[in-house]
Amino acid sequence: MVTSLSSEKPDQLFQQKALYTRLSVMLSTIMRKRIYYLSSLLLAAFLIIVTLVYTAPSPNQQANGFRRQYLQTTALTPYITIPTHDEILDIAGVADSIFYFSTNDPATLLSTSLEPGAPIDTFKISLRQSLKDSMDTYFFTEVNNKDFFVYGYNIPAISRTSRTIDTTAGAYATFIAGGFSQAHVLRDGKHIMLRKLDLEEKDQLFTRVTLDGDSALTEKGLSTLYRDGGMSTDGSLNYDRTSGLFTYVHYYSNRYFTFDSALHLISEGATIDTFTVSRFSISTTMANKNVYMNQGPDQMVNGFSCVHNSTLFVQAKLKADNDDEQLFQERCVIDQYDLRTNKYKGSIYLDIPARTKINQLFVHGDKLVIHCTDNVYGIKIRY
Repeated sequence: MVTSLSSEKPDQLFQQKALYTRLSVMLSTIMRKRIYYLSSLLLAAFLIIVTLVYTAPSPNQQANGFRRQYLQTTALTPYITIPTHDEILDIAGVADSIFYFSTNDPATLLSTSLEPGAPIDTFKISLRQSLKDSMDTYFFTEVNNKDFFVYGYNIPAISRTSRTIDTTAGAYATFIAGGFSQAHVLRDGKHIMLRKLDLEEKDQLFTRVTLDGDSALTEKGLSTLYRDGGMSTDGSLNYDRTSGLFTYVHYYSNRYFTFDSALHLISEGATIDTFTVSRFSISTTMANKNVYMNQGPDQMVNGFSCVHNSTLFVQAKLKADNDDEQLFQERCVIDQYDLRTNKYKGSIYLDIPARTKINQLFVHGDKLVIHCTDNVYGIKIRY
């Protein structure tokens, strides 16, 4: 009897082991099939995207229906180049002929006269540690006379501070929910113009605020509302300190318009490009949250821009019919407009590789400053 029991026990163990082995093989087979299935779906999606990209007509490989007039035949060469070293975040502005640059640390700035051989100074501004922690890297900085405005656009909050070590100096204010994408302090140093998300409208509106608790002033009819979070009307807000006027240039259409600090429309204009409307549209709505998709590849018509002394400078993104294809592909082009008449003035080539990612344009006097990913370039202009 003992012998019989001892012989059955190994058989049971063997059967259990065989069952476990079969289950493992079955599960492994199922998992492999699922992996193959998911991989096939991903590969198919990738091939569809590649096919769409390569078969879609490129706006810069066909006639776009407009021509450029170049103010000179040769490209303008930078007179100064400053490496960013992945440290410079923005051109913060100019005061007393000194240019200021913000860095990845909101409390650290750089300053220079932007003349060949001039030193670059590093200095600190007073900033609450709690604000620095809250902003993380979601901020930009602007200088106005001796004050520095640090915009925490995701909070949303604004801090006015200085080069003192007193962290209680200056002013600080938070605003109702809804971040802002752009901001400029006015010449009076008190009012600030924002392009801010209105949660009720589900779009971005121009709003003038202060840091001392005054009521905000919000636009009425300046912006076309699509209730898409401002995607289809995304653009560049520029402030001309010589005229005190704002100009908003759309990225995905050729439209721009100018308004004053009281949010009154002054004029409307169009760049020479032929794209008159954006192709963004709402595709679906789920759980009361809009999911935004555009109808086709988002063709940027106008790149970054800036305004100085009533002249609008716009980074060109579309090739004109008379542009030399190789030159346009190799060099950056800047279009210029007279905002007093909304007339096209002409264009210039910059001796900066077109593949260079431009993050910001800034003009002061005869200096055009271009902030790129790897370098900051200074170019003398006569127009």
